[in-house]
Amino acid sequence: MKKKMRDENLMKISELADRCITDTAIAGILLCHLLTELDKPVESELLYDICVTGGMINFFTYQETVACLLENGSIASGRNEDREEVYSVTDSGKETARKLHSVAAKSYRDDIVSAMRKAIQRKRSQKDAVITCEPLEKGCHLHVVLKDRDTVLLDLRLFTPDSETAGQLGERIRKNPSVLYHDVLQAVLNGTAPAEE
Repeated sequence: MKKKMRDENLMKISELADRCITDTAIAGILLCHLLTELDKPVESELLYDICVTGGMINFFTYQETVACLLENGSIASGRNEDREEVYSVTDSGKETARKLHSVAAKSYRDDIVSAMRKAIQRKRSQKDAVITCEPLEKGCHLHVVLKDRDTVLLDLRLFTPDSETAGQLGERIRKNPSVLYHDVLQAVLNGTAPAEE
C-alpha cells in the first residue's frame, strides 16, 4: 500500500515538474522544503516572486498554502532589519519538508533550491545597485554604484546621448548588476594581461 502511494506521489510530482502546482498539499511540502534548505528567513515578496511569478505554484494555491502553513505552525512570519515580512520554517515545517524526499527526485529538489538561491542573490545584487540618471547640457550620465553592504565595489558614470538610452541601460543593469561588475573586471584583467610571445 505504501509503495503504491509513494509511486502515485512520484508520478504526481513528476507531472507537476513542468507546470504550475495547483495542489495545496504538494505546494505546502515544496514551500517547507525550500525554507528548510535555505535555513534562514526569506522575504515573503521574494518567495512569492519565485513561486508564483516564476510559474512554480498557482497564485490562489500559493495564497491558500501560505495561510494554511502559518495557521498550522509549519512556517512563521516575522520582520527582517529592513522591516520586510519574512517567512521561516518551524520544526513542524521541517517534518513536512521531509515528505518531499520520498515523493520527488533529488534532481528536482536541487533544481528548485538552486532557483531560489539564485533569486535571493539576484535580489541582493539589485538592492545593492544604485542607478541614477544625471542630465547634462548635451546627453546625460548614467551613474551606477554597486555595493556589497557598506563596501562600494564599483562607482561608474557612463555618458549616454539621452535619458531614454540611460533608462534602457539602467534597466538592463538593474536586472543583474553582478554581470556588469564581472564584465568590468574581466575587461580590466584581459586588457592588462601580458602579451603572449
